[in-house]
Amino acid sequence: MNSTDPMLPRRNSLVNECVRVMKARIAAGEWSEYLPGERRLAQILNVGRDTIRLTLSELAAGGVILPGEIGKQRKIAEGCKPVVVERSNTWRIGMLSPFNLERLSQSMLAEVDQIRSIIAQRGGVLDLIDPPWYETPQPERRLLSLLESDPRDAWILYRSSRAIQSAFQASRTPCMIRGYPHPGIDLPYMDYDWTATGRHAVGELWRKGHRHICLVMPRDGLRGNIAAWQGAVSFAEERVKLTEIWDDGTTAGLVAAFEPCIAMADPPTAFVMIRPRQTITLLTWLGSKGYRVPRDFSLISLATEPMLAHIVPTVTTYHIDPSVFAKRVARHLELLVEGRIGSQGSLLLMPDLVPGASIAAR
Repeated sequence: MNSTDPMLPRRNSLVNECVRVMKARIAAGEWSEYLPGERRLAQILNVGRDTIRLTLSELAAGGVILPGEIGKQRKIAEGCKPVVVERSNTWRIGMLSPFNLERLSQSMLAEVDQIRSIIAQRGGVLDLIDPPWYETPQPERRLLSLLESDPRDAWILYRSSRAIQSAFQASRTPCMIRGYPHPGIDLPYMDYDWTATGRHAVGELWRKGHRHICLVMPRDGLRGNIAAWQGAVSFAEERVKLTEIWDDGTTAGLVAAFEPCIAMADPPTAFVMIRPRQTITLLTWLGSKGYRVPRDFSLISLATEPMLAHIVPTVTTYHIDPSVFAKRVARHLELLVEGRIGSQGSLLLMPDLVPGASIAAR
């Protein structure tokens, strides 16, 4: 991750760094009356709650905040409250995600780091927030409380449910979806063009002579995955048969789905994988059964991770440079903050095919 962002603590002396960062954020006007709660501060600064408690003690001892009261947020001392200044060139962006930084994929982590660097160059901050209620069926009340207590210039919604998207749409809070919108949602969004990618992958296998192709679909309901499936099944050439198997998110469940597929009287000769982890599971499982890729089965992964570069045979996949994608996201955020973008500003980018050795002619 980028270690030069002035609004994130460096790790050499964590409590001292958190004190420095929180003073800077107070002075910048991020918190003008009260600090967020301990849990929120831990999420914002990417540190543990024990570190936050020590930091708050130091700030109170230094007269920056008032002593704590049970059940109440920490109040900023009168003499330390920021002077209201024009902040038109400063962004405060929040990114809502079901995962914290440690659980993001490598490619998504690189993208977030690039976006954060671009925003930091403008003197702004990007905070990744992973609230425990983000994926609950009814998050609206707690979401609105967050938006009220932690106002931002704009929000990025990553892997967001229909309930989250609907709440943002109803509140008219500036936001963009990092992914696809759910039906009935009219918010700006940005993602890979999964429909075109799914169609292209099936076509690539068809041109190699494969006529029975298996689609491995995550059972998570994300609209991008559904778009990839729609693209794959829209491939219109004759004599192509598509079989779907469903991934419940576990290795055991995925293997249990592969076994009857391979045992079919007319088994597929190629697989289209949505997730890189599915690719690793299939490659290793086929190897354990004595099959070889691409001699016995070909495969192509719609998404990539750096770890796939270390697999033999190399995997045919699709890729967009995270820095290129991050620049487009940052540009959309700029238009969003300035109120110059609506749902018509949505953008889908087609990733490049990265040829590998996992596909052979049939």
